[in-house]
Amino acid sequence: MKILKKTIKILNRLLLIILICFFIFLINGAFEHFVVQGRIEDFKARAVGEPVKDDKIINTYYYRVPAREGEDTSRNIFDFDTRIIGAKADIITSNRNPLRDYQILRELVAPFAKYLYLGHTSINSTEDGSYLIETIGNSVWENNKVQENRNDWITSEEAYGKDYSSPVIIGLRVKNTTSKQRDKMVEYARSKIDYPYNFSFLFNRANAFYCTDIVSRAIEAGGVNVNYDFLATTGTDILTSENVYIFFIREVVIENGVERYNIYYLD
Repeated sequence: MKILKKTIKILNRLLLIILICFFIFLINGAFEHFVVQGRIEDFKARAVGEPVKDDKIINTYYYRVPAREGEDTSRNIFDFDTRIIGAKADIITSNRNPLRDYQILRELVAPFAKYLYLGHTSINSTEDGSYLIETIGNSVWENNKVQENRNDWITSEEAYGKDYSSPVIIGLRVKNTTSKQRDKMVEYARSKIDYPYNFSFLFNRANAFYCTDIVSRAIEAGGVNVNYDFLATTGTDILTSENVYIFFIREVVIENGVERYNIYYLD
């Protein structure tokens, strides 16, 4: 009986610690959300001229955003032909629902994904941005690992018959990096290929990775921190970082009941 009571007491304390951590996570996330929204709106507000309508891709409009001092446009921003976002060591993140294939959980997770950018995050692994490294955790269990894939963030959304519709996709560039730093970032990420997805998030971090984790640790390998609070890394952590800037946004808005796709790009 004493052992049972002691066990219950330990479990209650553990549950309390988990609830406190979750509460802190939500409060921190709420603060970051407002910072992120401000940065997104600031980037969009910098667009100049009238939007240009794509004559091939349905309901897609382009907004040119002039670069500010310190924002590098010498490397790929967005290739209009290949639909590839970014260059080597650039980060791409989204607030799409990561559990949209799970009917029971998707409605529960959707608000957290939307406001904390928990959808998905990857790091480009080639200079032309055609490949990226990502950690996938989905219903196909054998694919739940770190892997290098083609950069299909936009082509998968635009493919005929597909219905991914990420609400927002954002490209981020780490400030003032050298080619050597970018090489180190990608080398780190590549060294973790085939490591499993970390479904525990806070534990087993030496041997498994979730998507924002592999990205933030790869960037750190190049000498840059993009997770200022040092908690479990979320998309909003990276978006909030003073060490990155937005160079690309694709948003989906509903206009007269029809989806419209706005693409803002640094130029």
